[in-house]
Amino acid sequence: MKNTNTILIRIVTAIVLLTGVTSCHDELLNPVPESVLTTANAFNTAQDIDLAVLGIYSSLQTKVQKDYLIMEMTSDNMFAEYYATEPGLIEMEFLTVSSENNILNVFWKNAYSGIFRANSVLNYIDRPTNYAEGKKNQYIGEAKFMRALFYFDLVRIFGDVPLVLNQISAAEAEQIGRTPSADVYAQILADLNDAVANLPNPSAVPRGRASKAAALTLLSRVYIQMKDYANAKTRLEQVINGFNYKLVTNFRDLFSLETEANTEAIYSVPFVAGTNGQELSTTFAPLQGVYGIVSTGNRVGRPSWDLHKRYDPLDTRKKVTIEEWQLPANATPTSQPIWYPYINKYMVPHLPNTSGLDLPIMRFAEVILMYAEVLYETGNTAGALEQINMIRKRAFKDDLHAYKPEAIATRETFMDVLLLERRLELAFENHRWFDLVRTGRFTKVLSNFEGEYNPGTGTAEIQEVNAKEFMKFFPIPYEQIQLAKSGVLKQNDGY
Repeated sequence: MKNTNTILIRIVTAIVLLTGVTSCHDELLNPVPESVLTTANAFNTAQDIDLAVLGIYSSLQTKVQKDYLIMEMTSDNMFAEYYATEPGLIEMEFLTVSSENNILNVFWKNAYSGIFRANSVLNYIDRPTNYAEGKKNQYIGEAKFMRALFYFDLVRIFGDVPLVLNQISAAEAEQIGRTPSADVYAQILADLNDAVANLPNPSAVPRGRASKAAALTLLSRVYIQMKDYANAKTRLEQVINGFNYKLVTNFRDLFSLETEANTEAIYSVPFVAGTNGQELSTTFAPLQGVYGIVSTGNRVGRPSWDLHKRYDPLDTRKKVTIEEWQLPANATPTSQPIWYPYINKYMVPHLPNTSGLDLPIMRFAEVILMYAEVLYETGNTAGALEQINMIRKRAFKDDLHAYKPEAIATRETFMDVLLLERRLELAFENHRWFDLVRTGRFTKVLSNFEGEYNPGTGTAEIQEVNAKEFMKFFPIPYEQIQLAKSGVLKQNDGY
């Protein structure tokens, strides 16, 4: 952890920072001059603090493009291409993960980079004296929201993790061991409650920056993870009743450049095509590309047949989420069936390498599904069913596919319905692994699901993951253990 536990001033110098993204993407992400953030003059003005806060968001931009490697590739939504060049990919797919897995190490470093940037903002927040009205509180709220977001991912992925709340040196970082997860969760709750108190309403926040609604939504996620359904219900009702969010009519509009600033988006990570775009459409595209969308692809991961077959043919989410590769018009057909599914959610026409499509972190459909869960857990079964059917109605454009009360007659069948609907609605938005783990289903589900489908034989390959209970947490990266003082950073059980 030594390499990331350096003083923030050195970390953020010359990085790419968000300088404000409008709904039309007409402002770019620009590098901050080194003279702005140096040991001599950093954090002296409100503008310096603003740039440092944007540096926290920059860490999230880096991290979020690789989150699927841990949060989706490990689940029954996805399988890896065996010739993909991403180091450690097959380990993630089959949960044969070692502490030297580079995916986990990069995730750890990106998350702690964001945390240390947040800590630095909070450390120097009182230095400037030229804040505009309300701005100081907003920056406090943003830093605490982002710190909570990073820690929430870390604690769910690794369990006990180092809890660092102040700006520290590399030497100090070497001495820090793992903090019990209960204490990490307590800090996450404290940060998010402070964020709720300090952040502006969504209408006063540019797209790409955190709002009060985003903090309430994340707080609800945390309470559900902790099985505190009463508090989750209270926060979700604040989101539902306190702002103007609503489901968009067409699911496709959630993943379109023209409509990404929609009534359902609570918090998304902004990107601009070109140098500061995101790479997921290229990552998920076939090697041959997608005609009219992207010229080439990396084909790192593909949707599983298990997920594909769960979509009803009339479900409008299916084609948006998963598309079948088609031969270009001037190609020569072969005698073999051509069926090549790829992840379609993030496919938009763009430059050869990157896309300007924002990546969703929180949207109103998730709020509705979380509300269904807490209503059920607090005794309102009818209300829970109503919320799930609201999502179904948007997906099918009618009420004919609504679930009947008998579909959720027991707790087990309710969770079946809820988790399926979350899976279909939120596929490839980095929820599935966490859903399987928090509901205690991951060992059973991953032991037998259909991965790749062979259209020639009409059969699917069974993915047999030897999932064990200890695998709900991944190993602490070996590099981080080595960078700490001997014996300070202990390894998780089973690794």
